[in-house]
Amino acid sequence: MIVTLIVFLGWIVSVCLHEFGHAIIAYWGGDKTVKDKGYLTLNPLKYTDVSLSLVLPIVFLLIGGIPLPGGAVYINRSLIRNRLWDSAMSAAGPAATFIVALVLAVPFRLGNPLETVETSLSLGTFELEALTTQDQLWLALAFLGLLEVAGAVLNLLPIPSLDGFGIIEPWLPPSVQKQARKYSRYGFLILFVLLWFVPVANATFWGFVDGLTQQIGIPVLFSKVGYAVFQQWSWLPLVILVATIAIGQRLNPRTHVQSNQRVDLQRAIANSEQAVQANPDQPQYWYQRGQLLLEDHQYEAAEAAFHQAIQLKPDADTWHSRGIALLFMQQYEHAIAAFDETLHLQSDQSLAWVHRGRAQRGLQRYEDEIADYEQALALDPEDANIWCDHGLAHYHLGQYKAAVDSFDRAAYIDPSSWTAWYLKGLALMPQQQYKRAIRCYDHALNLRADATQTWIAKGSALLQLQDFEGAIASYDQALSLDSKNATAVYNKACTYSLQGQCEQALDMLSQALNLDPKVGDLAASDADLDPLRSEPAFQQLMAGYHSNSDGAMISG
Repeated sequence: MIVTLIVFLGWIVSVCLHEFGHAIIAYWGGDKTVKDKGYLTLNPLKYTDVSLSLVLPIVFLLIGGIPLPGGAVYINRSLIRNRLWDSAMSAAGPAATFIVALVLAVPFRLGNPLETVETSLSLGTFELEALTTQDQLWLALAFLGLLEVAGAVLNLLPIPSLDGFGIIEPWLPPSVQKQARKYSRYGFLILFVLLWFVPVANATFWGFVDGLTQQIGIPVLFSKVGYAVFQQWSWLPLVILVATIAIGQRLNPRTHVQSNQRVDLQRAIANSEQAVQANPDQPQYWYQRGQLLLEDHQYEAAEAAFHQAIQLKPDADTWHSRGIALLFMQQYEHAIAAFDETLHLQSDQSLAWVHRGRAQRGLQRYEDEIADYEQALALDPEDANIWCDHGLAHYHLGQYKAAVDSFDRAAYIDPSSWTAWYLKGLALMPQQQYKRAIRCYDHALNLRADATQTWIAKGSALLQLQDFEGAIASYDQALSLDSKNATAVYNKACTYSLQGQCEQALDMLSQALNLDPKVGDLAASDADLDPLRSEPAFQQLMAGYHSNSDGAMISG
């Protein structure tokens, strides 16, 4: 058990040092955001996701002794000064791992702490049960040292998604980088296939690792014995992790499934109706009913309940809630009036300024919107969501550089905000900074891979760079998340059109029109579809669209 615990804990520490290596070089190289993300703290929770970063690597370790990379830090490569720093940042992780291996080798270079074990192995009298606590300690260090060497070598393989490829990537032609990024998600799969199902690759890898481990001073014989002891208690790390996850879930329980939530909400609304009937002159019951109706998206009924509560006792929270209901009802002027009442009663309520700004957006008063957000930021300058709203207002005014600054501020405050990275990408597009936009979209997708709009935006940026295959792949990802997304289908039509694939383009355009006839307005003047305009099928398709539109207008 001692060997297993030492290796398990030692591996977690080494993952932290590996990721710290990446982070500190990135910090020196220009990405100061790593400090705010907590990457310079050596806190494993800052580097890792429990399932992907600890459970999966430990499982692989147990079944095959292969130390897959464990942690993950998100570096803003657009902030790195140059290609040399970019390469150094990728190399720093494996370097830190190898340094750990060299430190573990020191006691073995100073002597032979396992002389008794070595003698019993040579005489054929070795028994695992006879190992002392001290023997197990040294065997654990020997096996951990082998794992560190294996981890460093593994990470240095020039496979996309591994550090080895990250070292050479900045120096490759853009076209090669583009192709590599397209297939980077398959890097670990390639590695798995090579090491598990290709005996020559497995033997070559471990032969090199064994030789290098022996060269730095750790006897591979002791590492192999340490692995044998480790496997005896190999279930222990998984038990610890599962117990940790279970305790975490008990301390932070998830809510009921959505269907049960719906039933509970309806029951609460029914109870609130009884409460206001029994106590019609008590404002708190009307307020509670309004909140429940607001949660159930019954905005008109919610507004009426809040109005009743205000008649009995006007206060800031009730005025604010009424304003939110009016905002959802798109009654923007009335919403602004409600938020004004809120701020008259409680001037330091930053959220009321935010919602007032969003009502201004509904009226397309973007300068007034910015002024409201600046009032909110004066009260709460460290709210990333407000900075996103602030940037979006600048975006609507065509002030794209100011928008990027606001989104950068949001991402700086909350590094986990995928929205900030997505919006920054949008603001870079009109500035024709398509490569930077793609990096932003990739960062957003690292944080939230199921954001359909981010995949569509990335496809649009790739289309501007005439990376048609990449654009189609991005739109396909969007459609795998939302198969009826008319924008993604329409953009695929444009991509096929620019490639001269008229049949596929017309098929996609037909599907897009069926999903949302409004895309016909875009198709009527979109230059991307010019290669199709001489096609009879296109003319027939658009004639059918106009006919349907006219019919809908007459019916209306």
